[in-house]
Amino acid sequence: MEQRTTNAFLTNLGAFAIGTIIAFLSILLFSFKLNLAGDELWQQLGIEKTKGTSSIKESFLSGYLQYYGAKNIKNIAVSDRAAVAQNLLQYSKEYVKSPAFAQEYSNTRKQFKPAEPEAAKTEDEIRKKFIDDTKKAMANLEEGMKTANADMKKIFKEGYDLQANALKDYQDPNSEMIKMSVEGEKNQYTWRMTEYNTKLKEWEKNYPENHLAFIKNRLTVVLESTKDVDFTAELVSRNNKKYFANPAYEKKSNNWKFAFRAGKETTTTVRSFIQAWLKELP
Repeated sequence: MEQRTTNAFLTNLGAFAIGTIIAFLSILLFSFKLNLAGDELWQQLGIEKTKGTSSIKESFLSGYLQYYGAKNIKNIAVSDRAAVAQNLLQYSKEYVKSPAFAQEYSNTRKQFKPAEPEAAKTEDEIRKKFIDDTKKAMANLEEGMKTANADMKKIFKEGYDLQANALKDYQDPNSEMIKMSVEGEKNQYTWRMTEYNTKLKEWEKNYPENHLAFIKNRLTVVLESTKDVDFTAELVSRNNKKYFANPAYEKKSNNWKFAFRAGKETTTTVRSFIQAWLKELP
């Protein structure tokens, strides 16, 4: 791919939603040299190891590419990318099995758990609120009448009488208004619980208790979305940007496009590693 195509791609990476670590790996492939070990890998990238590890964590947890702080992008030879991908995948695999990542995942999972709705208000609670609000309104109207002119006093008095009649009704044990409000509260609570249970099931699916099951879901998305990448796809230039000549490819997922740009050899390496990794996961 042309160099300016790569540059444009890198510039727009931050806006791409991704399923898993493949996006993080794809960007790092442009910055490492082969046969480096330990901290030297991160030095070659131009980013501290702690920040690089954090980027891996955030890419898994948030589903968005995180590569902030990487300075030495685009320095690796195309022929070296598959080997680098292998090294990075191995590092990522070991990291997500660590207690540190497990704790980060647990914290994230709790943050996304839907809050259970408050219990429906009881009839006594509803009645008390109606009575308290009405008494407060009456007190305000009564205070207003003290300084109002004759015309306004008449308006305040009419309002006061309406509130007084309402108060009498709310204090009646057989008040129809209270019964209707109680029934409405029950219906609202039933609706809120239905919505909560739906969200809870979705949360349990997206954030399983076992963090390795979460990783499995992420990796499965990558395999599914990169299984049919056309690495021979033609690109065309429009307004100094590269687009797929086939319009259908422009509608492909971001993972698909990342894989295309990473190249067949790199993507094959990533997919093979993930397939083997998935066999080890519960």
